Amino acid sequence: MTALRSFAMASALAASLLLAATSPSAAAFKVGIWHGDVYMTKEGQFQRCAIVGDYPGETDLGFGLSAQGIFEAYLINKTWTLQPGQTAQVTIKVDDGPEVSGAFQVVSRDTLGTLLQNHPELVKALKAGNVATISGFFGTLNFPLTGTTKAFGQLEECVREVTAGLQEGRKAAEARARVAQIRGEDLFKLQPQAFAWRVLNDLPADRFTIPTDVEQAMKRWNAALVWRIERGIGLVQSVGGTPSEEALREELVKIKSPSCAGELTSEADLRLMPGADTILPHVELSCSDVGNGGPAYEVLTFYPHASGNLIAVSHISETLEIAQTADATFLNQVAVIAGQP
Repeated sequence: MTALRSFAMASALAASLLLAATSPSAAAFKVGIWHGDVYMTKEGQFQRCAIVGDYPGETDLGFGLSAQGIFEAYLINKTWTLQPGQTAQVTIKVDDGPEVSGAFQVVSRDTLGTLLQNHPELVKALKAGNVATISGFFGTLNFPLTGTTKAFGQLEECVREVTAGLQEGRKAAEARARVAQIRGEDLFKLQPQAFAWRVLNDLPADRFTIPTDVEQAMKRWNAALVWRIERGIGLVQSVGGTPSEEALREELVKIKSPSCAGELTSEADLRLMPGADTILPHVELSCSDVGNGGPAYEVLTFYPHASGNLIAVSHISETLEIAQTADATFLNQVAVIAGQP
């Protein structure tokens, strides 16, 4: 038997093993008998990806890979009533390999866990072996290591994807922070997405909300950015050149007519930006039935861009009042930012 100082260095590492105390994400995955998920802290910090095998007995075997790249092992039994913070001696043997003994942490009433950062040979055996024999106060249990090679590979891929996503998120947050400093006429030098981000940054987040599936929403609507409003959405797009309000209305009618099962009406006019002499084209569209028996209303305001093109900001809702209010709120915030020195 190979004796270890411990699998996990006692209480100093207990906080790292709180699998049951963290919240799983919506990014669940499955690899053979293994069910996996991403786990975050209550504050939204990424902790680990973890998998649990679907075994017939009361006790399940699971593995994790932390954000720091450390592999973990878990034993989970819903009938246990353990005392968190305590330890339990556990021995693991894979096939005919050596027995490895050490202390597992009690991380919740029904879960034991340990870190495997000092045992690359054991991790390798768990990935490629046939059966893990695990002994402790619960007796001796045999766990077929069915599909662990792919399951561990998915764990590693899961951590890579989440880490890459977080890095991209941080870069995006830094970019938005820089955009948030833009004011005055520089607002109209921003590309449509950054222009919308800058304005939305100063609007109430509960009324103008960026959806979690924003990338997919942008593709669906062919927009540079999409956000939610009450009973509808907002979006931003680029328009080449500086067509008149009437030309914009006519083009929009051509585009929207095929998707309107009822009567489509439209009107166009010019609006003056509050506190400035900038004149903005404005178009409103109403469809009495969008195919589900209900109406839809779209209100668009077109803002000048330094390139000579226009930035089209559209708000679509089930009622004209909501769409008009969202459009006016966005317009007023544009005027505030543009008027700042």
